[in-house]
Amino acid sequence: MIYFKLILVALFWGGTFIATRIAAQTFEPFMGASIRYVIASLFLIPLARNLQPGFHRINRTQLWQLSLLGFSGIFAYNFFFFKGLKLVPASHGALLVALNPIMVMLLSAWKYGEKVRMVKVAGMLLSLAGVVLVISRGNPLHLFQSFEWGDAYMLGCPVTWAMYTLVGKEALKTTSPLQASTWASITGCAMLLIFAGTEPLPNVVPGKVWIALAYLGIIGTVLAFVWYYEGVAALGVTRTAIFNNLVPVFALLLSVFILHESVHWYTWLGAVLVISGVVVINRL
Repeated sequence: MIYFKLILVALFWGGTFIATRIAAQTFEPFMGASIRYVIASLFLIPLARNLQPGFHRINRTQLWQLSLLGFSGIFAYNFFFFKGLKLVPASHGALLVALNPIMVMLLSAWKYGEKVRMVKVAGMLLSLAGVVLVISRGNPLHLFQSFEWGDAYMLGCPVTWAMYTLVGKEALKTTSPLQASTWASITGCAMLLIFAGTEPLPNVVPGKVWIALAYLGIIGTVLAFVWYYEGVAALGVTRTAIFNNLVPVFALLLSVFILHESVHWYTWLGAVLVISGVVVINRL
């Protein structure tokens, strides 16, 4: 049953690319992300209170660490996520965000001096080749001519996620995953709301946009988080993280079936290269 749940988690997270692509066409990034995490926090706070009494008791050092989690993983990541998917197709963006484990590996090696085996370097180069193919629209020789701002925003996602992961490694020494995620959502949401006030509100919000935001907050954040950590508890971090390799696959397929996006040959080939590289990095 836990394996089935983790496959669903990957599907849910793949769906966040579709939902964000829909919401980003109506809401500016800070406003859209704020609504997502207001919804998520309304569910996460009662959940944390029931499953972990006293989750609100943190010291000054923990507050600083959890605020950094909110800044990197909620505030900055979601700004790049919404802004990027406003400009590029969901199938395109999913492959760029698939660089998350590579960026985590590089920053972890820099910060903690962890040794990077050659096979992991090979996996990294394989994934980077796929990303270059996607960004260059199938012609690496014209990379800078075809590079778009949407690509730059999406590449901000792996950087901020790596920061979130490394800060989380320190924060989780004194806090639980549920406590850390809840506080990160609260602090990150507060930051998003400050900047959301500077963005114009849309005149009309289609019903599908509200459905997309509800999906992002409830399914893509709360439910996926709970099931993911059930997997961590049952299988361990490494075996659970392998299921993340399915996220860009589901995002690519969903973008075709739900958004009816046209996926070019270089996107499919790039997907094979990116996902192959990530598999090599995570499994060897």
